[in-house]
Parts: sequence; C-alpha cells; structure tokens
Amino acid sequence: MAEELLALREQMVAEATCPLCLDLFEQPVLTKCGHSFCGQCLAGVLGDPPRRAPCPQCRAPVKPGSLRPIRSLGNMAGLTRALEEMEARPQCPQHGKPLALFCEPCAALLCAPCRDGPEHRPHRVRPAEEAARELRDTLQSNLLSLQEQKENLKRSGDEKSEDLLKALMWELERVPETFEELQQCLEEQKKTLQAQLGQMSQELVSRSDEYTSRVLERESLLDTVMAQIEEKRDQPAVEFLMDVGTILSSCWAAEAPIPEPVSPELQRSIESLSERSQQVVDMVDKFRVSLQSDIDWGIREQVTLDPETAHPYLILWKDHKIVWLGGEEQNLPDTPKRFTGSFSVLGSQGFTSGSHYWEVKVQEEGCWAVGVALESVPRKEPLDLLRSEEVWALQVDEDGIYRAVGMTSDGWALTEKLQRIRICLDYEAGRVTFCNAKDMTQILQLEVTFTEKVFPYFELYFVDTQIRVCD
Repeated sequence: MAEELLALREQMVAEATCPLCLDLFEQPVLTKCGHSFCGQCLAGVLGDPPRRAPCPQCRAPVKPGSLRPIRSLGNMAGLTRALEEMEARPQCPQHGKPLALFCEPCAALLCAPCRDGPEHRPHRVRPAEEAARELRDTLQSNLLSLQEQKENLKRSGDEKSEDLLKALMWELERVPETFEELQQCLEEQKKTLQAQLGQMSQELVSRSDEYTSRVLERESLLDTVMAQIEEKRDQPAVEFLMDVGTILSSCWAAEAPIPEPVSPELQRSIESLSERSQQVVDMVDKFRVSLQSDIDWGIREQVTLDPETAHPYLILWKDHKIVWLGGEEQNLPDTPKRFTGSFSVLGSQGFTSGSHYWEVKVQEEGCWAVGVALESVPRKEPLDLLRSEEVWALQVDEDGIYRAVGMTSDGWALTEKLQRIRICLDYEAGRVTFCNAKDMTQILQLEVTFTEKVFPYFELYFVDTQIRVCD
C-alpha cells in the first residue's frame, strides 16, 4: 500500500509540474494545442511585447490572445505543494508521524501516539501552532526584559581597560582608512602607468603599421622600376635616352632609405617607461613581502648582545651589535652567566611567549652558528652542538656545508652563500625558522617544545669571523 501511495504521489507531482521550469504550476495557462505551462514561463517564450511563437512541446503556433487560464490545474498544484510541505514537516523518530503537538511541562514536540503514552498522558498537550503563538509572545516579552536589563547594566572595568579599548577602537577606524588611502594611491599609479604604457603601445603599433605600408609601397615601386629598366635597356639609343631621366629618378627614389619603425627617441622612451614600470613592480613586491613577513613572523626585535655572557675571546663592538672572534683572551670576570667552554654569546633579551624575529649578517667565508638557546644551556663546558638538547641553530663549517643544530647532523650545500639571515621564533608553536632575508625563502625549520626562557644564540669558530645583528 505504501508503494502504491508513493507512486500515486509521484504521478500527481508529475501532472502538476510545468514542463518549462520543472516546478509546480504557478497560474497555469492552456494553449489551443492542449498543452499547459506556467503563465510566467510561457510569457517568457512569447516575449515582450508578446508575439506569435511555437509551442515548446509540439511546435504548433501559439498566439498571445489564445491562452486560457486553468484554475483547476492551479488548485491541483496548490494541493500538491501543500502535501509536499506536510511531508517536509518533522516526523516523530519513534512512530513516523507528524510532530503536530506540544507538551508544555516537557517542552517537547509530540505526535498523536506519543500523546497517548504514559509519559505525556497526564501533561497538558496542545496543538503545536497554538503553543508556538503563545511561546512567541513569551519570548518577545523576555527579549524586551533582557534589552531593558542590558540598558540598565553599569559599565565596569578599570581605567587601563578603558584606555586599551579606546586605542583598539581607534585602530579599527585607522586601519581601514590607511588601506583605503593606500589602495587609492596604488589605483591612481596603476591608471597613470597603464595609460602611459597604452599610449606607447599605440604609438609603436602606429609606427609599425606605417613602416609596413612604406615597405609595401617600396616593393611596388621596385617592381615598377625593374620592369621599366628591363623594357628600356634594349631600345635604340635615341628612344632609350628620351625618358631615361624619369627612370633614373625612380631608381634614386627606390634607393632612398625607409625610416625605421622604431626611432632612437622612441626606443629610449619605451626603455625608460619599461624601467619605471619595473621599478614600480619591484617596489610594490618589496612592500608586499615586507608587510606580509612582518605580519607572519610577529614582532621584530632589536636584539643586542649580552656582554656578561660573551666568551673572553669574543670582542663586542660598543653598540653590542657586532661580535668577532679575537686572537687573545680578554681579562673578564668568570661569572656564572659567561661562556668559557665555547666561543658563544647570548642576546640580552629572552622570550617566554609570543612570536619574534631578528636578522643577522654573516660572512660568506667563516664558521659560525646562529639560532636560539635555552637559559639553562651549559656555559662552562664545551658544547657539541650536533648533540645538544639546549640549542637550535643553523651552523656552517669550514667547507661551507650548512647543518641543522637540534634536529639532525646531516649537512647540505646551498646554491649561494648566505649573507643575511632572518631567525624566527614562535614560542607557543615550538618552531624556530631560518630564512634567507634576501628573498625570504625558507632555509630550515626546527620543531621543539619550549619549557623555559629562550635567548638568541651566536657562536664563532675562526679568528676574525664576524656576526652583525641588524637594526
């Protein structure tokens, strides 16, 4: 029986479906050839203003004035639509019946069999539509009460929170304005450059077309002169000399140089414009890379070297930004913080959270290591970086082989010597990333779980090897 009802329903839907929009009929009309369509669908076929057109089903001619409304078919489509809406209503998962009732004490939707069950029989059960109307009023009343309560709430928070909130709100206004101004500036520059490039392109095309036209004219002239010469050369002397001057003039005209399509001035203008265009592209690209890298890598730190940690053989410049390995030991106090087992020095500032980065310049020749180290890194004994569990760094040996310290002892050769390196620390994510600051290509990324303070780390191996911390 269920299958028969389903088949009957499908047949009913098919009969109530417009063959053009494949949806249930809306204000159906009947053509003289006996086919039905939605009024709006057939109006689209007849056009605006309506005109005679073939029936979409049988191709018989349909005149705009010949259409008749079919109210019974429209009513059938409405009933079918209502039936589909009823079937789309939520069904009771237990009994498969429509959830048309509402139990107030349980605040639950019920079907008819659920209402007769022992769980809900003693409760007040009402039609869902009726209960929904009352509950809507109740919720609306609660909404008004909550809104009034919200308006009466007293603002709380200390002055620092208020100041920070004002600063954030100001930034929220300032950032869009800044980017809009930048976008407008870039758009103006783009239009100006495009206009200049377009004008130059048109001029170049015009000169090229003119050159092509002159070449064709010259080819035609050459053909004419050569034919005249071939005809003239075997004539008797008097006849030959009668109009030989005209032919000679034509020869001289044919030998005159054709101006090149690209003059030196035009070429210089194009080259100058191309250079300026490339400069703009490079500037925008550099700005994009710089902006993106600053956002991606967190706070740029102004790292300085801590003289209290420097090995006695390490010499620090007065600004604590440059360090090199000297040939003699300095007379420095042997404090617990000072490295004496390795030619190392730490940065003055350590980190226990957040994302930070700094850049260093290194020599193309020399042996060094740069990265980060834990505060507990051994100071008084030699450091074997390839086995260390307190240092994560990029190291280069005397053969120019780069090694990852803190992950593996395997080395690799880069296609070019590093000169400027960006060191990026993400404390929470446990990542130390090394990039070539020249083009921001990633060289190495080390994974670690930090549990204590982390400091910038520098180590040198050869005398006169130098590392500079960039501003």
